[in-house]
Amino acid sequence: MPSWSRRLIVAAMMLMCLPAQAVTIETMPMSDGPPVLVVQGEFVFEDDATSLVAKARETGASLVTFHSPGGNVDAAKRFGRMIRALGLSTLQIRQADCASACALAFLGGVNRFAQTGAIGVHQSSFAPTTGMSTADAVSAIQAGTADLMGYMAEMGVDPGLLQLSLTIDSGDMRYLTAAEMRQYRVTTGDNEEATASSWAPGTAAPSAPVAPGGGTAGPGAVEPPNVSASLSPPASSANDGDPARPDRMALYRGLDFVGRDIGMTSVADAPACALQCVSDTSCKAFTFNTMTPIGRGPNCFLKSSQGQLDGNSAAISGRLISRMEPDAITYSFGTIDPNTGIYRNVDIPGHDLSRRPQADVYTEFDCRLACVNEAACAAFTFVPQKKQCWLKAAVGRSRMMAGAVTGAKEAATFSPTHVDLE
Repeated sequence: MPSWSRRLIVAAMMLMCLPAQAVTIETMPMSDGPPVLVVQGEFVFEDDATSLVAKARETGASLVTFHSPGGNVDAAKRFGRMIRALGLSTLQIRQADCASACALAFLGGVNRFAQTGAIGVHQSSFAPTTGMSTADAVSAIQAGTADLMGYMAEMGVDPGLLQLSLTIDSGDMRYLTAAEMRQYRVTTGDNEEATASSWAPGTAAPSAPVAPGGGTAGPGAVEPPNVSASLSPPASSANDGDPARPDRMALYRGLDFVGRDIGMTSVADAPACALQCVSDTSCKAFTFNTMTPIGRGPNCFLKSSQGQLDGNSAAISGRLISRMEPDAITYSFGTIDPNTGIYRNVDIPGHDLSRRPQADVYTEFDCRLACVNEAACAAFTFVPQKKQCWLKAAVGRSRMMAGAVTGAKEAATFSPTHVDLE
């Protein structure tokens, strides 16, 4: 067994003692080569896959391994696409767990090796669907299945893997044999030695990942903001050759980056907010609120990373992209616009996803985001008097109810406009 594999086993056994949390990226030093990146914890929707870029740049790592029970499918796919865009390879050993959604992130490797029993697959699990009609449930499952098939095809994996996964109950797990991983192209090497030799540093990075729908905006797409003409490139410096230095910006209209704030201010317009971010070395993204008048409160929010995505017709958001990062992708998901999709004094009786209100959600804002983040949620009703949030599987008939706040999801697509900063 190669020395790097032995060290991975020892480190993985140490990681197994740690509790599962939202994803973190650890660095595992190697005496005979670049360090290995360890993606650890449970994937959650808010996880920022671009954190891999900085780690790969500062360490020179060419290999990623995992210690994760799974979690949010969309987050895992984002990590898989980022791994592919960076030209990294993936390895998984039995002593560390990579199951459920983690398997999707593993598939992002340009070259992939996994020991027998190291990769676990099963059906995707859904939130409780009390009140969901049969038609709605079937539609949600079909949409999710089609999306997974597209992702596997993008990663060069036999879609038969999905067919196998669908035969395993979400409460069970099927760990793949070496023969199955070769059959479904989960792994790319015939044996350990051949695969390990192909992971030499300096492997050419593939082209940037294809955005959902081929990067073409579909129905509901919004036009990007026209701020490129007002952006001036940053002053030149001795660090111009630094691959981590942003050389372009991705701009989105109608998309809000929630959280990760490092500063807020009041500025004249979106271009001024963008320049504030470009001028601050700690700023990686921003959101400008077009509905807040100048001087009436902060309208420019500088951020340490992109954070959670939320549809908001009043928002103009941007993310800085470095030389070594791929272009930004098009996002498509269900949104509940806080300006146009909210109905006051309206309730949707029935169709609850759960028999109890959403746990730890006590505000209208958090209730709306809880629905946005839940694939099976079609609408929500928040009852301020009781601070109760009810997620709905369908819209159904509405009724008047004093104080109640209701919102319904609509499909939306957000396409980036890339602005050259140099």
